[in-house]
Amino acid sequence: MLVSVCLALAIAAPAPATAAAPAGRDYEGPRQVVPEGGVAMPEVVAPAGDAGTTTGADAGTTTGADAGTTTGADAGTTTGADAGTTTGADAGTTTGADAGGLMPPTEPGYVPKKKRPVPRALATIEGYGYPEDEIAVVGKRRVKFTPGFQVRNQVGTVTPFTLDRFGHRYRDHGMTTGRIRWNPTLAIGKKFKLVGMLDLANGRWAPDGSDDPVVDRIIQDGQPPERTKLRIVDPRELYLEYRLSFGLLRLGQQAFTWGQGMLANSGNYVDRFGDLRFGDDGRGGIYERLLFATKPFQYRGGKVRDLVIGVGGDLVFRDQLVELTKGDLAGQALLLLRYAPEKNPGNQIGAYAVYRKQKKADDGDVYPHDDTTEVGVVDIEGQGTRWLSDKLQLIGAFETAIIFGRSTIARDENGPHKIVQGGGVARGYIGKHDSWLVGFDAGYASGDPNPSDRFINNFTMDPGHTVGLVLFNQVNAWRSAQTEMLATDGQLTGVPLNGTQYLPTRGGVSNALYIQPKARWAFRERLEIWGGPLLAVAPVPIIDPYTTRLNGGVPTNSSGGDGGKRYYGTELDVGIRGRVDIRKLWLMAGLQGGVLLPGPGLANAAGNPDKPSGAVWFRTEIRY
Repeated sequence: MLVSVCLALAIAAPAPATAAAPAGRDYEGPRQVVPEGGVAMPEVVAPAGDAGTTTGADAGTTTGADAGTTTGADAGTTTGADAGTTTGADAGTTTGADAGGLMPPTEPGYVPKKKRPVPRALATIEGYGYPEDEIAVVGKRRVKFTPGFQVRNQVGTVTPFTLDRFGHRYRDHGMTTGRIRWNPTLAIGKKFKLVGMLDLANGRWAPDGSDDPVVDRIIQDGQPPERTKLRIVDPRELYLEYRLSFGLLRLGQQAFTWGQGMLANSGNYVDRFGDLRFGDDGRGGIYERLLFATKPFQYRGGKVRDLVIGVGGDLVFRDQLVELTKGDLAGQALLLLRYAPEKNPGNQIGAYAVYRKQKKADDGDVYPHDDTTEVGVVDIEGQGTRWLSDKLQLIGAFETAIIFGRSTIARDENGPHKIVQGGGVARGYIGKHDSWLVGFDAGYASGDPNPSDRFINNFTMDPGHTVGLVLFNQVNAWRSAQTEMLATDGQLTGVPLNGTQYLPTRGGVSNALYIQPKARWAFRERLEIWGGPLLAVAPVPIIDPYTTRLNGGVPTNSSGGDGGKRYYGTELDVGIRGRVDIRKLWLMAGLQGGVLLPGPGLANAAGNPDKPSGAVWFRTEIRY
């Protein structure tokens, strides 16, 4: 991860003077890149007489708690801590794509052969990965409308694996999931935009349950992996954006991503062509937000003119920890800083700080007054690319976060818990983004080594930050969901554990250190093949709070095995997809598959690892 962080920091710097076009020749500049729905990431400020001198910034559209960040229970009572309080920024602080911006030093007279877009491996992280010429736009003058229609469907299956100490196994006979999305954008002049997003039939289309009673109970009453349940109507976004002479103002309901989407994730931009990721969108965090972003030093010379500062406040509508429609209340205040050099679109480094306080309407346990969480979050991210030659480039990105605070959610007879947890992710690749890449994805999420102390240490990444297809998305997600169901059964423990609603990971990475080397080959941005092995271990013993409590406090995993054995296993993933366009009507289809070879960390009480399990998905998409 350190290598990737250093790489991202290095390539975020301004381009050398030798990158400029020679005197007497015009350099065409970067071509604009726009997000799904056709909305270009806005410039924060473009005052008269200095237009174009500022970089785009969705700006600091910051924050929000994807919250999936945390939790875990302590106090012998549970590992689920409400903790996750995080936030993030859609922060698409780039508007265009100069392809990584930094061009190689050359001899006098060198002229770039072509414009270079931001690599899709970076651009799709925050959603601004569709070039302008791929987006359908109605109107060419003052008023422009982007339809933003999309229909997605996937059909697939997951082979059986063990769920718990009783030997129950997850089984399905195939399923289909999908969504119908409308993401319209109305732009009037250069100052005003109205953006909306509405999903229909978002989730599991068929079957609506399972023939297995254990699995069906999780589907109906528990918290299974993302997209297992169906939302008939899911209103996601409706906000106004207005450009002032001194900044950018946004008001309304917004979903967003900050950095790599590890902590704050919109749930909108996974499974895009060229992103080198597996899996599908999460449900994302949605916030009622007021945001203001500006470039206070725009009239100065030097690097400081590209600094964006944003401030905002949220009422959380929905994330991994709370839902306003169920009576939960959560508020956030945030501060964002981001440096994104105008001359190098796609290169950036930024940080944000968030304060969050929340109260659950009902946590469903026997302890009174255990429904509040108060935390602070600090998150730093960066990304960029550097061209070594016309046919070779370096790509790097990172994000790291720490969460600290206190919570009564996992309270027991001894009182509230303290929250201290953190995680990080990194990417590093070499190659040529539109033809081949070789590199890795890596990450770390802290675990909780002692569910009986006064600290909550387990960090859970947002499920929208997908890692592989089987281990985290399926096996650990279903196992933790089954743990919640068992822990709420007072017949087995005498008194139901509290905070159990925060045990399920829903597909997010928790208590893990992983690396996934990857390679990608593409043909003319129409066909791609990518894949690689995923290796994962636990930084602290793999402790299931329910089975560990039944076992007298001895570290025990969900299958009843030795929690001190930390190797989760090796997963082999591969994907292929292709796409065509007919007058900006895009058709895409692909196949993704993975096989998990379980390690000792997933073994049962007898020390026998689980049998190999796999997943395969056929995906289709229509976009206009």
